[in-house]
Amino acid sequence: MPLDLHVFRTLSDNAGALLHDPASGACAAIDVPDAGETLAAAAAKGWTISDIFITHAHHDHTQGVAEVKRATGAKVFGPADAQGSAPVDTVVAEGDDVALGSERFETWHTPGHSDGHLSFVGRGAKLALVGDVVFVMGCGRVQPGQMERMWTSLSRLMALPGDTRLLGGHDYTLSNARFAHSVEPRNAALTARLAEAEKAKAEGRFWALTTVAEERATNPFFRAGEPALAAVIGLAGAPADAVFAALREAKNRF
Repeated sequence: MPLDLHVFRTLSDNAGALLHDPASGACAAIDVPDAGETLAAAAAKGWTISDIFITHAHHDHTQGVAEVKRATGAKVFGPADAQGSAPVDTVVAEGDDVALGSERFETWHTPGHSDGHLSFVGRGAKLALVGDVVFVMGCGRVQPGQMERMWTSLSRLMALPGDTRLLGGHDYTLSNARFAHSVEPRNAALTARLAEAEKAKAEGRFWALTTVAEERATNPFFRAGEPALAAVIGLAGAPADAVFAALREAKNRF
């Protein structure tokens, strides 16, 4: 049976997420920005949180972990640098696997936004839990001096099969869409997604889930290797990592 995924808004723009295995009843919270909202979401679904997967150590992703663990007894999996901000039971790193029921998630080290950032990649579920590395039509802020590492992390994720779903840690979708459209105003797929982002914002819909194929078509950071995009920003012939860095700096100023 496929895993059930429930994504909801928590704090102001964080993605709360619960991943449930119907066969075993196991349920993982993906980060815990707010304990009360996460526990309420699980109760509303009738699910009991058994596991917590931490993508990275930033406070807005870990501040509710201890309370949820106390309330549920959940086992906490996360990077070594999250130990100072959350009660991590099992430190996981590149090459480890984490199980949820019969589904196994590969643990990838995807630094750039934070040193220890992890992405959990479920090949069978066609789902990657990417934290603050990838957002819909965007990517996370990059630590100083970490552009190369961030580009490497993005490159790994964008090489996943096109139908792989990507769950990001925030809904910055409208802002990202507006920036992307400013870079590629003639991209028809992007124009359509901008319109959808505007509609979603007006209707109060939360949007943090996308696919690799959709991002390849509309995310300027995934498209940094496209010659036409490099030319548009005045870097014709430049390597993709240099184009990415220029785009990320431009987004910082947008």
